[in-house]
Amino acid sequence: MAPKKFVPVLVVLAIVFVTTADSYAFLPDPVRNASYKSRVFIIGLWPDWLKPKNQNEQREQEIEQLGK
Repeated sequence: MAPKKFVPVLVVLAIVFVTTADSYAFLPDPVRNASYKSRVFIIGLWPDWLKPKNQNEQREQEIEQLGK
């Protein structure tokens, strides 16, 4: 088989490992920790300015001021 056919399989396995491997009790602790640390690292790459912000914050403050 050509190595190019294994690339999609490896990508899928890597995604499954990062997302779910720390929940499998039969895996040794170092493997489970690697999964968790990989997920935390990938989430940490996401920039702060792309995180959703509360669009209703100003409106909630105005409602609180009306109640006083």
